[in-house]
Amino acid sequence: MARTDSMIWFILGFAQLIVANLNYGDGILQILEIFLNVSGGSSVMVGLYVLLFMAKHSQDFSDAYTKYEKSEVVRSDEGNLVITDGDSVVAKGMGIIFPAILTVFAAIYWLASN
Repeated sequence: MARTDSMIWFILGFAQLIVANLNYGDGILQILEIFLNVSGGSSVMVGLYVLLFMAKHSQDFSDAYTKYEKSEVVRSDEGNLVITDGDSVVAKGMGIIFPAILTVFAAIYWLASN
């Protein structure tokens, strides 16, 4: 989830930067442009921080946090209850790949529009 969270910060940041690049004109809309540039850049920085922090401490978080909300309790052949991961590999992969693709397209569009 942490990688998805950082990608969402990236998407939000690049969306704000893309909207800030629109030509607003003068007056209050120019203030909106400045605000969106600052907040969009800040969102991209938060996304980078979350990505790097979670990459550095991923083992600590995976040991401390088990995903009970996506776990299933099944009875083994011996009759014991066993907790298994109910989330599929495909769902986990799409949860990371889809936001990553959106982030790359948003970054390319923002860089191309500057």
